[in-house]
Amino acid sequence: MANDDATFGKAATFNSDAGLVLAVSDDKKVFTATFSGLGVSLDPKSSIPVASRVFTFVLPLSGTTADTEIPFFVSGFAFSEKAGNGHLVFSVNDQTMVADFPGNSDQEFVQELKFKARSASEVRVTVFLLADHESTSDAQVSLNVTAIDTDLAKHKR
Repeated sequence: MANDDATFGKAATFNSDAGLVLAVSDDKKVFTATFSGLGVSLDPKSSIPVASRVFTFVLPLSGTTADTEIPFFVSGFAFSEKAGNGHLVFSVNDQTMVADFPGNSDQEFVQELKFKARSASEVRVTVFLLADHESTSDAQVSLNVTAIDTDLAKHKR
């Protein structure tokens, strides 16, 4: 349950990558983080069987209560040929969700994490992307995240 007093800060206090564009609404209830190049891929011509990428940003949060729940949505695209796999780990503070994209995936995705904010004073948002295939495989794998967003007012219950 979102609460009427919960708001985000206007700017990230930490950002591990220059590719982040963060837009926070004037009322500080909505934010969208977009990315240019937050992805991981395995080229079929490469001998590397595993590739990974991590990205984190921190945004202040205020006005939460014990029952504040904030839905975060992470969206992107997953492509993996047979024998290839993509994995998304999405974490906000102490809560995490995992999405696996097995061989023969070719899809846009939107994954949701319902963050129970309790008395959090910030959100530490982390994305971990992993692409893998067997060492003898020439499977192509590509996984990217294009946006992370939430809307406190819209998702209030």
